[in-house]
Amino acid sequence: MNTICSMLKCEKNRHNIYNQQRATSKNKLINPAAASRDRGRNKDYLVYAVQQIDIAHEIDDNNLRAQAYLTLSRANEMLADYFKAVSYSRSALQYSAPTESVQGYALLVMADSYIGLCNFNKVLECLDKALCISHEHEDHLMEIHVLSTMGKVFLALKDFPKALAFQRRAHEISLSNAAYAVEENANVSSKFVRLTKLKLATPLRLMGDFDGATKCVEEAMKAASSIGDRPVQAKCLVCIGDIQRSQNNNEVACKKYEAAIPMLQDMNDRYSYTLAMIGLVKALLESDTQKQTAIEILATALSTATSMGNKLMQARCHLLNERILSSDNRLEEARQVKEAAERLYQEADLLCPICQKAMGMQSDHIQILTCTHIFHQRCIKDLLQKWTHQAQACPKCNKNVLFSRSYIALACT
Repeated sequence: MNTICSMLKCEKNRHNIYNQQRATSKNKLINPAAASRDRGRNKDYLVYAVQQIDIAHEIDDNNLRAQAYLTLSRANEMLADYFKAVSYSRSALQYSAPTESVQGYALLVMADSYIGLCNFNKVLECLDKALCISHEHEDHLMEIHVLSTMGKVFLALKDFPKALAFQRRAHEISLSNAAYAVEENANVSSKFVRLTKLKLATPLRLMGDFDGATKCVEEAMKAASSIGDRPVQAKCLVCIGDIQRSQNNNEVACKKYEAAIPMLQDMNDRYSYTLAMIGLVKALLESDTQKQTAIEILATALSTATSMGNKLMQARCHLLNERILSSDNRLEEARQVKEAAERLYQEADLLCPICQKAMGMQSDHIQILTCTHIFHQRCIKDLLQKWTHQAQACPKCNKNVLFSRSYIALACT
């Protein structure tokens, strides 16, 4: 009996030591990984993610493996390597239990990656599933991320009132969540407050509320500067540049973009880096003496957008190039680059199925049905008048669609 007790005691001690080693290995990587991510050291974040995968395989722990693949997917999404990010997110889904919150966060990374690839139908599918998981787990941070990403979708499609509605809702929840956050979650909660505050600025600016946009970005910059949040600081500089450019203060705008671009380049944030270059090109084009510089920067922006696979950014670069060529009276070349832009909108499935005109090329009202198909709101006016009380057939796929506030695209309408 004493021998059996000793054996059980030894086995228990061995198991405890194993768990402690596993927790130690995990924490040694997760803490510096999170620090690298929050300071914009995206390539370091990728290195930690790979090391975390190795440890998960070594100890054969599926929970840690799922978390490691999630970290790896996040790192690749931040580096704008979207196909890899989607692949690693699928691995995180595979190794996590259906009841775990990892599933929702993996879907969010997939949604962000599909935005980068301009596959908006996939974005909507992922966000709708993630929203359900956030409600099941009462995970407010996940819900904030879902709503904010939905705002990003409408911003890309240039429906600015809807983009603002989703970002406002995300910010409201982030403020409420921060007010009741326990100490261990305080840093994450405050980060979401900064991010959602910043994301309010762009739709406000595009709707002409420059004072409101400036107030939002100044508050976000102050909060980011106080703790050394470089990614938010750099994005604030780009946003300030956009606001100044929209008010024709192009000299000030150029200085803000020029301050942000090396920071974003250092962080390997290709998505924000390209946005900053596009903003700088627009500001430089207001000066006749800076046209050649603008052309050179635009070529770099187009090359970066192409390497990411982002069709909308490529199209917007082509449209800026059309503007330059037209001003030089090179009308045939201007026509060709405009046609290239239109083809990219078509490849991104952003031609309204009714009128066959591009969505996201100019400010407009957009409607997304529960089958994930996207239309100009005016083109399906009859359907929208009826679908609140009776199922209607989608004009593109013929599936029955019925208005539901539980559907992500309708959550703030």
